[in-house]
Amino acid sequence: MAKKKQKLKSVPKTPKVYEFKVSLDETAPLVWRTFLAHEVIDLTELHVLIQMTMGWDDTHLYEFQIDGESYTDSDSADEMNMKEAEGVLLCDVLGDAKSFKYIYDFGDDWSHEVEIVKILENDPRMIYPVCIGGENACPPEDCGGPHGFAEFKKAISGKEGPEKNEMLAWVGGFYNPTSFDPNMINRLLLWPDL
Repeated sequence: MAKKKQKLKSVPKTPKVYEFKVSLDETAPLVWRTFLAHEVIDLTELHVLIQMTMGWDDTHLYEFQIDGESYTDSDSADEMNMKEAEGVLLCDVLGDAKSFKYIYDFGDDWSHEVEIVKILENDPRMIYPVCIGGENACPPEDCGGPHGFAEFKKAISGKEGPEKNEMLAWVGGFYNPTSFDPNMINRLLLWPDL
């Protein structure tokens, strides 16, 4: 009896493009970013993209919580009882979900809601990934989570004094909580070595 040929799954020549919106939970006003990336993005690439668009320094551990599973970097996966993020395509683990969690820095516990707002056709004139919007500055690393961030903003908006000067010196002399420029992000995405 002749063996039946298996039908192979067809893979689109040009992948679709996801429009992501990443919102940093428990921030007021809300810190958020919107960017475009191909649906075939690897979770480690998505981690780097979230780090770059949000403004984090990638100095702490992270976790994706997608469709009941947790993913992290290869070095920490076993000890944290999670799956490795490297080599895992988002489109393969997303299922029917349109949103998932990204947690960064387990001490400060920055929880991000990641939503897929739209699925678009690939535009051959565009270079992906690209940041297309956002509002408000990323909190400084190690500021103590949402509560510490609120205290930090209160301290730097107050009258001149030792606490304000100390906080501003800690962040390099200047911090504007309402600033965000997608062009700066896109320069980093396009020319990371500059």
